[in-house]
Amino acid sequence: MQYYLLLMLLFGAILLIYVFYQAFIFLVTDGRYKLYKLLGHFPKKYQEYLKAYFPFYNRLPQHLRKRLEACIFTFIKEKEFIGRGIKIDDMKKVLIAADACLLTIGHDRCEYKHVKSIFVYPEAVMKHEKIANGWIVTEQDQVLLGEAWQGGEVILSWRDLVAGNQNPNDGKNVGLHEFAHQLDMEDGEADGTPPLPLQLYPRWSSIMSKEFAKLQELYKKHKKGFLDYYATTNAAEFFAVATEAFFEKSERLQKEEPELYAILKEYYNLDPASWNKNR
Repeated sequence: MQYYLLLMLLFGAILLIYVFYQAFIFLVTDGRYKLYKLLGHFPKKYQEYLKAYFPFYNRLPQHLRKRLEACIFTFIKEKEFIGRGIKIDDMKKVLIAADACLLTIGHDRCEYKHVKSIFVYPEAVMKHEKIANGWIVTEQDQVLLGEAWQGGEVILSWRDLVAGNQNPNDGKNVGLHEFAHQLDMEDGEADGTPPLPLQLYPRWSSIMSKEFAKLQELYKKHKKGFLDYYATTNAAEFFAVATEAFFEKSERLQKEEPELYAILKEYYNLDPASWNKNR
């Protein structure tokens, strides 16, 4: 009996420590973000990086630009940036953070509390994979531009991140893609459904599953869909690729896939199709 009581006390203590830790992270991150947005001065060199290499910055309305700056500052302060064959400097931190923060400014807060480290490579890397299909195991090499892990790590190719940011109209942006995965995994599952307001879940499930099935059917018939073929891989990749299109091909997505645009607009609480007026 005493043994079980000790186990329960130990479990309770661990649970209490976890709850306090999560509350601490939540308060520190949100507090830092709000304080910086209110009182902080965004370094001029950071602004120059964004103006030169992150075209979205110049399109954003002023209130969203202020949120982006506060989130970038918070993100840089809290995350570990690790170079793999490349030196990490302020410009890399700012541009990586800009991709992450663009996805969250609609909710006026800095998300990614579970993201710990960003590993940066100079260019795409080769990843050797073993794929099991029943009794058959095949091996293949895959070119990796980026990857998001449930443990809170993100891998990025610097060359591809810069290329994606400098062409903000082609629907291909590895930074937006991988940080969309991190938003998706905030509830512990990479299933294409990030944490949502309760009232949004039914419509999200209906629209996203319908659009996903429609895209798969198009490619099965050897027809090209609006989203890249990679979006047909699974629901998680569909959400990440759709996010790239939502920000980078917003006007076309709104016109050709209005339901998909509308549900993403509601989730992100942003309307990037309207930003083009700020060019």
